[in-house]
Parts: sequence; structure tokens; C-alpha cells
Amino acid sequence: CDLRKKRSAMADQPMTDAGEEEKDLDLSTPDVVTKYTLAGEIANRTLARIVTMCVPGTKIVEICSAGDAYIREQVAAVYKSSKFEKGIAFPTCVSVNNCCGHYSPLDEESTVLAAGDVAKIDLGAHIDGFIALVAHTHVVGGGDITGRQGDAIAAANAAAEAVLRTLKPGNKNSDVTKRIEQAISAFKCEPVDGVVSHQLKRFTIDGQKCIMSKAHPEKKVAECTFEENEVYAVDIVVSTGEGKAREADTRTTVFKRAVDNTYALKLKAARQLFHDVKEKHPHMPFSLRDFDSQRAKMGVVECVKHDLLQAYPVLYERPENQVVQIKFTVLLLPAGPLRITSHALQPHKSEHEILDEELKALLATDISRKKRRKKASGKKEGEMDTS
Repeated sequence: CDLRKKRSAMADQPMTDAGEEEKDLDLSTPDVVTKYTLAGEIANRTLARIVTMCVPGTKIVEICSAGDAYIREQVAAVYKSSKFEKGIAFPTCVSVNNCCGHYSPLDEESTVLAAGDVAKIDLGAHIDGFIALVAHTHVVGGGDITGRQGDAIAAANAAAEAVLRTLKPGNKNSDVTKRIEQAISAFKCEPVDGVVSHQLKRFTIDGQKCIMSKAHPEKKVAECTFEENEVYAVDIVVSTGEGKAREADTRTTVFKRAVDNTYALKLKAARQLFHDVKEKHPHMPFSLRDFDSQRAKMGVVECVKHDLLQAYPVLYERPENQVVQIKFTVLLLPAGPLRITSHALQPHKSEHEILDEELKALLATDISRKKRRKKASGKKEGEMDTS
């Protein structure tokens, strides 16, 4: 989600050795589809592994560290002979209850999960800069998920399914925003303000085409029309309250390099951190956990102050409210949308239901791609189905 303080003014488009822009590598190239789907499979496996760790008494930092380590292990096992970049596209975050996102604590922090916690797991992987993001909500301890927890999960799921059926070539981003608001309001919930779904491009996690979760007179994005062979990360964040996210006193640990900005840093710790960021995470968001924590905490302030790093602050709804998140990556292939990241939701119930006939008809639309998948993705028989 786009809940950061700063944004780069331009998209992060790296160049090849020949100086040729990589933005022309889209889904019309079979190898690009393969890399996206492989990154999606890795993200899905990592998420499934992390969900099993979400039990009462487990430290959140241990879960986040394990998620990042598993992504690195999995990407290291593919394209072994290739020298291109691959790894974490978004560090593992586990944000609980009224926390809206981006909680990825440092090693010295000791927060643990408790039974009944609403844990939002957010992570991403990339292969050669082709990004797959995923987020999932898991209620720790399971059991009967009803009441406002059930409402929020049902709302997020309905919104995600509505987006998947609306996000297609020829439609506009405002069409998707309308469906998100319709679906969530049916369950007496609210989209969280400031959450934006972005187009993905090679090495670019926040492309210029984007989708607001909630129409806002003071927070507008440029209207755009979706086109074939584009890729989007759809981020649905739902609150049982007003949907107003605000900062508290939780330390921000997730950042991203602003590749277009330069500044002569004064502090030695800041220079060292920024050098290490360019080496380890030149394009993708990262956690300060990847660096010497004391030096990083000293150096990050100057880097952010001079717009060399963009912060992903930890934001909260009011304590009495619950926040649920579903994020998935979708490829707009010629044969139809292909959702490459997801995880099955726990059984849940809501006392509310969708009454709008137009929205009900949309959600009843069959978007199965079984007969067309081989043609669209270039996959061979027997390969993993990630739709």
C-alpha cells in the first residue's frame, strides 16, 4: 500500500548495460511471464510457511526474519547460472489488530503474537526485477471468526474478487475504486485512507498508474485506462472503524531508496548505510534489520531527511478497531487476468451480505482460465497453477 511519507517523482527504471530502457519488457515476452509467475510461486510458498508460524507466543521479529530468509533461499535456487538481480521485493511484515501495515521489527524487539490477534502478513519476491507481492490476514489460533473480524475479512475478500473482475483492459481506475467502496461498505466497513494499488514494472514497485481504494476530494490520482500486458499489485486494506490511519510511536524500519535523488551526506553512519543500501537493495524496499541496527538507526535519519530514502511508516487505526488486508498480483494477459499470488482465507462468517444486484452479478461472473491458461502464459502441461 502507498502509506509512505515520501515518493520518488519518477519511476525507477534501471538501464541495461547497453543503455536501453527495460520498460519495454512486458507480458508479451514469454520469459517475462515466466519470471513473474515464478516470483509469485515463491511469494505464495513463503506466505504459506509464515502462516504456520503465526501461533500464540511467537515473536513477530522471528516470523519476519524467517520470511525474508526463505525468500532468499528460494530465489537462490532458480536461474542459478544467471547473474541478474533477484530477491526480496518487499520485506516480510506482520502487522497486528489495529496496525495498518509495515510492522517489521528489529532484532531487539520482543512483541509476540497472542490468540485472537488479527495478523496481516505482507511480503514480496522478484526475479530479475519482475515483482510479485502478496498480503494475507490470519487470525491467530483460528476458531470461529465472526463479529467484526468476520465482517472485515468478508469485506476484503469481496473487494478483492470485485477488483479481479473489473481490472481489465479498457476499464479505468475509477471503475475499480467504485467497486472496492461498494464491496466494503456492504459489510459496514471502510477502506483505509491512503491505500493505493500500483502498476508494477521491472524494478518498479510503485508505477505511475494507480488505483485509490477510496475516492477522496483532497487525495486524487490521475485517471488512467488499463491496457493489455500490464501488471498490478492490488492492495485491499479494510477497517471496522473510520479507516483513518495515523502514526504512533512505533519505529519505522521499512524504507526504499529514492533512485533519482542525490545528496552529499555528512554523517559517517549515513554514508555507510546508504552505500550498503545501494549494494544490497538498489531498487526494492528493505528492512533496517538487514543492516547493523545501531549504525543503521543513526544513519537513516539523515538519509530520510534529504530524501535519499523513502519511509514506509507504521500506521494505526484506533485501538478498538480491527484492520484486515488482502494483496495480490495480477497479470493482464490477452486471455484474461491471471492472479499469481494468493492464500486461502480461514473460514469466517458475517451477518452482512452484498445486496447491490449489479455487484452481485459481477461477483458471480466466472473468471476461470483453465481452457486458456496454456495459451496465455506459455506454460507447459503440469506446471504450477497460480491463478
